[in-house]
Amino acid sequence: MRRGIRRPRATAPWYARTEARLAAVVVALLLLAAAAVIVRSDDAPTSDDIAVRPTSPTATVGASATTVAAATGPSGTPSASGTPATLAPTPVPLLLDLRPAAVGQGETILVWVHAPGAFSVTLELRDDRFTLLPEGEVFWGVVGIPLDAALGAAELTVTARSSSGEIRESLTEGYEIISVDRPVDHITLTEEVASVLTPEAAEAERALRARLFSEFDRGRRWSTFFRIPTAGPMSSQFGQGRSYNGGPVGGFHTGADIAAAEGASVVATGPARVAWVGEMPIRGISVILDHGAGVKSGYHHLSAAAVVGGDVVEGGQLIGQVGATGLATGPHLHWELTVWGVNVNPLTWTLKDFTP
Repeated sequence: MRRGIRRPRATAPWYARTEARLAAVVVALLLLAAAAVIVRSDDAPTSDDIAVRPTSPTATVGASATTVAAATGPSGTPSASGTPATLAPTPVPLLLDLRPAAVGQGETILVWVHAPGAFSVTLELRDDRFTLLPEGEVFWGVVGIPLDAALGAAELTVTARSSSGEIRESLTEGYEIISVDRPVDHITLTEEVASVLTPEAAEAERALRARLFSEFDRGRRWSTFFRIPTAGPMSSQFGQGRSYNGGPVGGFHTGADIAAAEGASVVATGPARVAWVGEMPIRGISVILDHGAGVKSGYHHLSAAAVVGGDVVEGGQLIGQVGATGLATGPHLHWELTVWGVNVNPLTWTLKDFTP
């Protein structure tokens, strides 16, 4: 039997086999590198992630513009120092509340402004300018509407400033002045009483009151409603037109008259400092109290005063007795309330709490 001859298997040269192995290794390495790049690309943060991802436990999602801007300079590029650039805080919009937004002639309006971060807030109304009082992030004040104020739409402006006096924000708001129906008071004067009402007496009293209402204690002393200062019927309302001895109506009644017996007790309508005690040509023996924040009250035609200037009194404390001094047809209390020198209805303050 013939043996077959075994032929050797054909094989590639050694160098060819080595090149093939190297090529396989290179391909494998390239595939692994590509996969790593893809994984890193998927995990890398995008611009959207930087904008909305909180950078601290207190960061808020949605503050993307602030987050991006804080890490760049004014043009959006990194700051020269390599650290995040610090931007000035964005001013918080002022919130203005007028209470009420429609206010009657001779009434009071409460201005309430929410101004976080402001050092001071001023109020411009008519031709006057007031500095509002701070209470936390709120600035507030009360303003009187004159009895002869023009009816209709009006405006006021509040301005928030920094500690250096730089204006941070200003806001103008409209309100409405409405008419209040008030009766006419017909008064009969005897010759003896009428002799008190002379041009000289009127001018002297005007000058005295101008001085008394040129300065005010800043801080608010009251914390609730005011009280009626004496017991008795209202004989003449605030704001009534005045007609003397059948003549034409001239001027308005600047206070509320309360009929009471001679010597009846008169008490402070609210906490205050006694600003002045004396006798006026027309209003007679008077006591003026300063309640702070531009608010003063007056008690007139007294028979006697029970306090002196500089005393500090509480609401309900005795300050005098009812009388008929000055221009008066009989014993009564003429009770006034002024806001920055403007006479307003005092009864409103017994029904409404003018605190922030």
